[in-house]
Amino acid sequence: MIKFLPIFEAIGPNDFARIIHSSDATEEEPTIGHLKYHPAVYEFMQVCFENGLVLSFDWGAWSHEARRYMNDHLLVASADLETCVKLLTAHLRAERFCDGHLEGVLRSGHITAVLRRLKDFSK
Repeated sequence: MIKFLPIFEAIGPNDFARIIHSSDATEEEPTIGHLKYHPAVYEFMQVCFENGLVLSFDWGAWSHEARRYMNDHLLVASADLETCVKLLTAHLRAERFCDGHLEGVLRSGHITAVLRRLKDFSK
């Protein structure tokens, strides 16, 4: 997971995703008005799911706690491992119900803060 930290730090805040407009639609990608993420974001999502970093828990009920961490990068810097994984779970699950949620937490630096904390655990 932490391999994504330098990748996400190198991506500009406005480059994590873009909206596909009708003029951008192609035969291969005919959908109009959807969000297309940077390829690294799709890879990140896939790695999270494939490596058990998306837990089965009531992330919706936990969302008030997630918001506390989203609003305070210092709180993330002291989070335990379980909280970091819960945050990743909550954001990836929220993306499935609200297109663009992940873009917001990437753009704000929240995901990179979680990845920095995860890096602390690998030392």
